[in-house]
Amino acid sequence: MYPLVRVTLLALLVTLASNAVAQDVSRAVELEQRRQKKISESRPESRPLVEKTLLWMQEKKIQEKLETPGAGFKGIRPKFGGLSTGSGFAFGLQYDRVRMLDGQFDFSMLGAASLIQYQLYQLKFDFPRLANEKAFFSLTGRRRAMPREDYFGPGPNSVKDTRTSYLYEDTTAEIRGGIRPIRWTHIGGGVDWVGINVGTGTDPRFPSTEQLFTEAIAPGVDQQTDFLKYNLSAAVDTRDSQGNPRRGGYYGVNHTIYDDRKLGRYSFQRTEMELQQYIPFSAGHRVIAARFGVSLDDPKTGSRVPFYLQKSLGGSNDLRGFREFRFRDLNQMIGNLEYRWEAWSGLDMAIFADAGKVFADRKEFDFNNLENSYGFGFRFNTAKNVFWRIDLARSREGTRAFLKFENVF
Repeated sequence: MYPLVRVTLLALLVTLASNAVAQDVSRAVELEQRRQKKISESRPESRPLVEKTLLWMQEKKIQEKLETPGAGFKGIRPKFGGLSTGSGFAFGLQYDRVRMLDGQFDFSMLGAASLIQYQLYQLKFDFPRLANEKAFFSLTGRRRAMPREDYFGPGPNSVKDTRTSYLYEDTTAEIRGGIRPIRWTHIGGGVDWVGINVGTGTDPRFPSTEQLFTEAIAPGVDQQTDFLKYNLSAAVDTRDSQGNPRRGGYYGVNHTIYDDRKLGRYSFQRTEMELQQYIPFSAGHRVIAARFGVSLDDPKTGSRVPFYLQKSLGGSNDLRGFREFRFRDLNQMIGNLEYRWEAWSGLDMAIFADAGKVFADRKEFDFNNLENSYGFGFRFNTAKNVFWRIDLARSREGTRAFLKFENVF
């Protein structure tokens, strides 16, 4: 009797244990199913089209292939943008042969044009890695045609209603060389010959510059000349990337002598300084970017600075709330401040403020009477470069939108 009872009780316990285990397994399966359902319901059905496109470009390394010299089909690759500000949408082809002659020599050819007939043709022989990358040397030939350059008149008090256009063409033969005593420094110089032609602008909406401004107001509008340019520069560059910096800085100074070889009326010297600083936080996903630049011209006794060579403010690279080339004079100063953050992989957003001015008298080198603009933008990027930038900016003269194939700084 007792053995039978024991067997029966044992069988009952085994059955109860089996049922408990089965219930636990069933419960665990049910919980897992609920968890997976919740995840699937909380996950968007599809990524936004822009995000999917950027991820696809990253996976396929499309932008790297477009930017890397020597990439493309047998060294031939498309070129987007790269012409002067205000040129409109530009497209071209670039051909590169890199690291020839034991890795010392790069060769490139470029041809590009925009929808409003801006043109650029360039041939370059480059030795960027001499002496174990401590020296560099290059020869460049360049031809540019810009038929719709804007001129509003001289000084900070010019008005937008006096907008004119002019043709600017130049042909340049350039020699550059220098040293990098430390990896993040360079000291260099060069000599250029520049032949310039200025003529009637082709923008049908506005009068040509020579119709509204005389030689007294716009030096060089009636006669053009050829220049020899002598250049010296030095810079410290600690940026982690030139095309899409997130940390470090750039601190450079440049001095150029323009020697009028034909007329003897337009010789001058120019001194430029530029400071950039990038402050990362939140593991580099957010960046404060700041820039300050100054350009000062000093005409030779008896000479004047041609209006078409005067530094300008306005457009996608400095005062973004104003039109391209809105202000011109002998001297200028510009400051930009941006807060950039990563919206998702491949896209940064930014809010920014710009301030600057042009002035004729060095006594006005101060922070009074600055023009300013502000706005926000989108930067479609890779780790090393911004390949597409959209900025929307506001100033006292209205709202401006820019679509560019490069970073602002």
